[in-house]
Amino acid sequence: MQKTSFPYVVVVVDDASTDHNPQIIQEYAEKYPDIIKPVFLTENHYQLKKSKRPYFEPWDLRSKYIAHCEGDDYWTDDTKLQKQFDFLETHPDYNLVCHNWQVDTNGVLTKSPIHDRYNKPFSFTFSTLPWVWITKTLTLMYRSNKEARDKVSRYRYNRDVHEVYYATYNGKGYYMPDVMAVYRMLDSGIWSKQDTNKKNWTNYDLYKELYRYEPNKAVRKRYMNATLAYYNGLAFGKGTWWHFATNAKLYFEALHHISDAKDLVFCLGGLVPTAVVKWVMKTFKV
Repeated sequence: MQKTSFPYVVVVVDDASTDHNPQIIQEYAEKYPDIIKPVFLTENHYQLKKSKRPYFEPWDLRSKYIAHCEGDDYWTDDTKLQKQFDFLETHPDYNLVCHNWQVDTNGVLTKSPIHDRYNKPFSFTFSTLPWVWITKTLTLMYRSNKEARDKVSRYRYNRDVHEVYYATYNGKGYYMPDVMAVYRMLDSGIWSKQDTNKKNWTNYDLYKELYRYEPNKAVRKRYMNATLAYYNGLAFGKGTWWHFATNAKLYFEALHHISDAKDLVFCLGGLVPTAVVKWVMKTFKV
């Protein structure tokens, strides 16, 4: 549905699907051979914990810009790519553009968590990114950068966090309040069905690894907060609160990375139940 003044390709990597996805993808590839570029894997890389990134890289390196739309999600504005392209073309000091979205929870559409909070465009860097994650994967368009992609490939977790970091740490990002996509949350979704502690652990491990390679203040703050979130979920969880030694170790790990008074406030907030922390962050737009 995208209407653009520039050529683009859609690289679709099918992870050894067992339903009718391969046939559907092939039909689109035959109908739009200049746009749809399919890759059909014969073994499921998610189960094998193998990265699918190598299948995208040949196209990434040939492209000026990259945009993502993961399997469950979809774009709703037929000028999405054009709007982001126009901005990046006319603002060479920016490396990334993101935008607002809606949430589809098992067929029910609602506003994104940032809809009422960020209703005007603004610029940001990795250091000034709001704690509420505004750079949802399906909203991103960023400049292709071989050096950055080489660095991303060394991480165990290849996620949008890394793309955003390398695009905005020494450059700028831009947020558009336009609602141009839908993030789908399904009971059967790989990420959606994970429990909170599992998600918190993944984020904690991700930022811990990122900090090992990029030991700067901005990453340290994210690492500290990911550690606090993981600690908080365990400390106030019904089945995990009695693991005092593990929980205490995580909390002191977070304390170790305090660098200013605001960090201390966040650490004190880690001693408060999660629901209260979320209410404070939402009410005061932290």
